[in-house]
Amino acid sequence: MCPLDDKQLRNDALDYHSSAPAGKITVLPTKPHSTQRELSLAYSPGVAYPCKEIQANPNAAYKYTSKGNLVAVVSNGTAVLGLGDIGALAGKPVMEGKGLLFKAFADINVFDIEVDRVDVDQFVEAVKAIAPTFGGINLEDIKAPECFEIERRLVQELDIPVMHDDQHGTAIISGAALLNGLEIVEKRVGEVKIVILGAGASAISCARHYVKLGVDLQNLIMVDSKGIITTKRRDNGDLNEYKAEFAREIEDGDIASVIEGADVFLGLSKGGLLTPEMVEKMADRPLIFALANPDPEITPEEVLSVREDAIVATGRSDYPNQINNVLGFPYIFRGALDVRATEITEGMKMAATKALAHLAKEPVPDDVLSAYGDDQMQFGPNYLIPKPFDARILIWEASAVAEAAVNEGVSRLSPDEFDADAYREELESRLGLTRSIMRGVINQAKRDVKRIVFCEGADPTIIKAASQCISEGICEPILLGQIERIDAVKEELGLEFDCQTIDVRYDPRRRDEYADELHNLRGRRGLTRDDAVRLLKSSTYFGPMMVRMRDADGYLGGVSHDYPDIVKPCLQVIGPNPGSHRIVGMYMMTVNGQLMFIGDATINIYPDARTLAEIAIQTAKVARRFGVKPKVAMLSFSNFGTSDELRTDRIEEAIEIVKEMEPDLVVDGPMQADTALVSEIQEDYPFMSFKGPANVLICPNLASANIAYKLLQRVAGAEMTGPILEGLSKPAHVLQRRDSVRDVVHMAAICAVDSQRASRQKLID
Repeated sequence: MCPLDDKQLRNDALDYHSSAPAGKITVLPTKPHSTQRELSLAYSPGVAYPCKEIQANPNAAYKYTSKGNLVAVVSNGTAVLGLGDIGALAGKPVMEGKGLLFKAFADINVFDIEVDRVDVDQFVEAVKAIAPTFGGINLEDIKAPECFEIERRLVQELDIPVMHDDQHGTAIISGAALLNGLEIVEKRVGEVKIVILGAGASAISCARHYVKLGVDLQNLIMVDSKGIITTKRRDNGDLNEYKAEFAREIEDGDIASVIEGADVFLGLSKGGLLTPEMVEKMADRPLIFALANPDPEITPEEVLSVREDAIVATGRSDYPNQINNVLGFPYIFRGALDVRATEITEGMKMAATKALAHLAKEPVPDDVLSAYGDDQMQFGPNYLIPKPFDARILIWEASAVAEAAVNEGVSRLSPDEFDADAYREELESRLGLTRSIMRGVINQAKRDVKRIVFCEGADPTIIKAASQCISEGICEPILLGQIERIDAVKEELGLEFDCQTIDVRYDPRRRDEYADELHNLRGRRGLTRDDAVRLLKSSTYFGPMMVRMRDADGYLGGVSHDYPDIVKPCLQVIGPNPGSHRIVGMYMMTVNGQLMFIGDATINIYPDARTLAEIAIQTAKVARRFGVKPKVAMLSFSNFGTSDELRTDRIEEAIEIVKEMEPDLVVDGPMQADTALVSEIQEDYPFMSFKGPANVLICPNLASANIAYKLLQRVAGAEMTGPILEGLSKPAHVLQRRDSVRDVVHMAAICAVDSQRASRQKLID
């Protein structure tokens, strides 16, 4: 929790929580309710039918109600982090905050339930009474030792997932940090000495989890406020049954007397209890997890003052290696809910730990680097576990938990009913429509892996994207650039992968067959053979030539070049498809849940009617490849030539050409952008050939298209994929400056699928 003496933070927090509407969560209707008919379906009499279905089959509640995506966050406020026993009502802001995190990170709806009961029996009965409403129960901020008994009984007596996050969240997350930290310092989990300072719910759960990870119980020492948890204290009746699990047959003492030689310190107690002098006595390359909040048992600066070889984690976001429970509970419940699990097992928790540990070793996405202002984040001493804003956690952790539940038989779905790959795609769709669509493209690319050449092979973004393409099986990257520089960047990024790398300056093809081919292509345009050799010294010419000469299947470039520097060589070397009159550039975009395509935003400056028609046809063709049935709107400043002075002859002529070339294509215009998208406006034009929002928008010139897509991207938050080039004889696409790794990977997948399509077409021809 926050430091209570920070006046500015206090004022900001109170303003935040009291701003209208007060609180942090609300309820919104999910079904239409604007007509009498809709109300009769939502309530009486129509609601009786799903009621009867559920009465006959209780599992039907998952189909007809919100139960399957609804969690109760339940607390009595007896152990609110950093505040202690403040009571049920005072704890409500914390529970609302937990609800916000559930929704923001895993799209799970929450009701926070504050139960004004401290007696174990009464609390358990209250939760059992409300359980039919929910798909899962998240217990929160309940003091020990009562929390152990409450969770045990609810898990035993309910048939939905129940988890006390204070116990298991820290265990699951710190367990991942422990595994990765020990790997970095090259120590075996079964041999390390671990000292735990604190013996509350979280500490005991961590100790249990660590033992399941392979820690030897005899190498684990726990210390509470009275000293070491010893067998002597157990025999004297000084320990409850939960602490007694970890009693050691050693002499009484305090943290200072057992820290010497320890490989791992886990603090779940109070700030300042571990001193630099104690840290000096620990084993070589120790792991120090100082997780007390708001002040850790020792700060990273204090550790660094005496030990440069230590790896430190805290519970705070202003230090590396934050052990944050938000990495656990949203995704654990997401996986459990989606397979309708009856409980959260130890195997499911272990699956969550290992998923987080494995994900930390993957290259960090650019959006995460940007969120934390760090361009060098990679697996190592300062990056043991993923960051909370890493969207991939949803896919990795929830799928691991769901799969574990199915395999352990605690799911209402049988193994035959659960498709792990399909479920991961479903999770990805929760991250946005673009991710969902691109997952299908990536899966297609993996079926016949193609060779994609990148002209900017030493660029860090390209190298990270190449690594991801290899790990996902999307393509075989070919990197152009100075090999020493490429290897240096890979080492700097901590990436190890093998792929073809070419320094075009020394490749013999540049002076031989490539130069001959380029001279043949451009000789009548004034290009000498010496000019060809010189041009091919540039990777922006060498890359397209590799595609032309079938030494690569597709080409990408642009993250560190101007757009014309990439497009011009593609036009000169690869050239247009004989069946296309024009090369067209377009963007796929998702905005407000709608998928649309906009063209031409990159190539044709002021297209004539014939070119405009080509743009419409080519853009519609690409839309079909993404599973979209095109409805093409030819955009203008007026609707259907409002008056003679506002006639748009060029666009009207283009529409007629489209209808001649592709009679089945749904196209209309000229129209204003809002007419193309708003059904109510379309009612004024009953003759229109389509109803509802258009999904292919054709702008009258490059300027308007470029302005439109950039406004949509920056103001409306549209997700853009592209530019996608259509009309070249072989696959090639242009990347944009500032493209993220994800953008590059997506374009590589699109390029690979284009190559597959070209190969199939060649076989047909």
